[in-house]
Amino acid sequence: MAQCVLNLLHPRFTASIDPDPDVQTGLSNLCKKLAKDHRLSNWFIQPMQGYPEYQNRVWKWDFGPEGSTSATRKGWRLYAYVPDPKAAEPIPATAFFCYPKTEDPSGNRAKAIADRLRRFLAHTVERAEAIEAFKHQNDGRGGIISLCLTCFQTVAQSADPVEIGSAELAHECQALDAGKNT
Repeated sequence: MAQCVLNLLHPRFTASIDPDPDVQTGLSNLCKKLAKDHRLSNWFIQPMQGYPEYQNRVWKWDFGPEGSTSATRKGWRLYAYVPDPKAAEPIPATAFFCYPKTEDPSGNRAKAIADRLRRFLAHTVERAEAIEAFKHQNDGRGGIISLCLTCFQTVAQSADPVEIGSAELAHECQALDAGKNT
C-alpha cells in the first residue's frame, strides 16, 4: 500500500481554497483515502513537459462531493508538490493549488502549474529566510554581535546566546516599520 500524507495547512494554500463546505468535506475525504493508499483516489502524476525540475513532483487529484455521481456534479482539481516521490511512506505532499474543474486553465497547463508552484515555493522560501534575519559575528572578546540584516542595526552584544536570542525576538526592525508606511 502506498500511503501519502497530504498537507492542506500551508498558509498560502488555505488562503486560496473555496470555503464551500462541499470542498472542505471533499478535501477531508481525500486525505482519509490517501492515508490508506493514495491509489484509492483519482490520482495522477501531472506531466510537466518543459519543466524537468518538477517532473514526478506534481501530483494531481480530482475529487467531488461524497455520493454524487452525475456527470454535472461539482468537482475540483487539487495539485500538490511532492519533494521526494520515492520517500519512505507515508509520502509527504503539500497542496498548493485547487480549483473547480469547470475553471481548468486554458493553454499550456504545465506552464500554468509551474508558475503557480514557483510562486508557492518562493513564498515558502521567503518565510524560511525571514527566520535567518540576523548575522552573528565575534566581537573579539569572547562575545557575539547580532546584526539585523534588514535595518543593519546592532541588536545585541553578549557572550550569552540566550540573551542574543531574546534580543533578536524582541527586535523591532525600523526598516520593516518604514516599509509598512509606504
